[in-house]
Amino acid sequence: MTTVKSPRNSLHIGLFLCIFMMTLMFGGLTAKAASPNLQVKSAIAVDAQTGQILYQKNDQQKLPIASMTKLLSTYIVLNDIKAGKLHWNQQVAISPEIAKMSRNANLTNVPLSANRKYTVRELYQASLITSANAAVSALGNAVSGSPHQFVNRMRSTAKQLHLNSAHIVTASGITNGQAGQLGYSSVSKSDENTMSAEDVARLSQIILKTYPEILQTTRLSTAWFDKGGSSQTLMHTWNLMLKGQSQYQANLPVDGLKTGTSTAAGGNFVGTVNRDGHRIITVVMHAQNKKSGDPARFIQTRKLMNWVYASYQPVILNAQTFQIGNVKVPMGKSLNAEATVAKPTTVWIGKNQSRKQLKFRVALGADYREKDGLKAPLATNTTIGNVKITLGGQSISQIGQSGTLSLPIKTLNDIKRANWIVRTWRDFLSLF
Repeated sequence: MTTVKSPRNSLHIGLFLCIFMMTLMFGGLTAKAASPNLQVKSAIAVDAQTGQILYQKNDQQKLPIASMTKLLSTYIVLNDIKAGKLHWNQQVAISPEIAKMSRNANLTNVPLSANRKYTVRELYQASLITSANAAVSALGNAVSGSPHQFVNRMRSTAKQLHLNSAHIVTASGITNGQAGQLGYSSVSKSDENTMSAEDVARLSQIILKTYPEILQTTRLSTAWFDKGGSSQTLMHTWNLMLKGQSQYQANLPVDGLKTGTSTAAGGNFVGTVNRDGHRIITVVMHAQNKKSGDPARFIQTRKLMNWVYASYQPVILNAQTFQIGNVKVPMGKSLNAEATVAKPTTVWIGKNQSRKQLKFRVALGADYREKDGLKAPLATNTTIGNVKITLGGQSISQIGQSGTLSLPIKTLNDIKRANWIVRTWRDFLSLF
């Protein structure tokens, strides 16, 4: 029997296909590759420079972060080095309690001796490369004098960075019970550090912006600790996505950032990759972790990173590609000024979207406003406020910010002030 399609059905099919194609061409961020369907409790992917959110899954949920804690600890160490309060070659004494922790076979460590001193650089590298719990605890003592005072410093730093989900009980990420005498007698032994995936991403973004040199350490697969000394140890990374490791993928040149593992946390990983000059940060929390070396968190991270690059295209905004030419200058020699982004910036749009769908609204800073416009005079390259960006009429999410993506802007040229006769005339005209 031959089936004949009715004209009405054909019309409906044609209309559906037309709408579908228009959605792909002109729609919002839904025009991306299928969801990566990550096997994790929580995850997020963001642009490392702007914090533009590229993927979210339960990213506000507070979960155990285990050794990802060391990013906060080492951030404080780097702050004190920058301030001159701590020095790379400074010798750090090891307390008996920390020396005992370093010999705990159930914890990741390098062996430390109470009758020895180690440099800040050695302990810092051990903290990041092999996630040595005792090493970062020793750094905490060097910074603050005692474990509890350093935890207090970590808590106050988390507040300053607006990591509002942070709950900190140890310097390294181990449980309060595993910390032994370094822990709190008034706190449950099972208590451990928690944070949301969004806050872990925000912390990572801050570290990479402030101390990009951290990547010189986190990209190392192996390194010697105390070479030639009594504690000599060949350290091995836990980051299996680095070059030469089992989960490395050539199109994803991962160079950081930090793993974290515990019974409650499962397998955690905050990763970062720079591909074609565009760096992203990903966080996956509570991936499968059946045994030591379980690659599940890296498999999920690779899936997420590949999904981001398959779903989005980077649009570069700079003085050549992005100029705002209608900034009003009520008292300027010229009534309009040109501005651009303060520094070259990447904005991600869907692969099937056009940069023409990006819309911009200028918000001048309070110190640079005059009579509902930009004040004059101003020099070239003066940061005058922000530009708020939307895509296809939709807000662009950004970690740590409400509303849509906001980028600082600067003047492209000198802005000269009109003479007093012109200003007086303009004031007079404004009365009418």
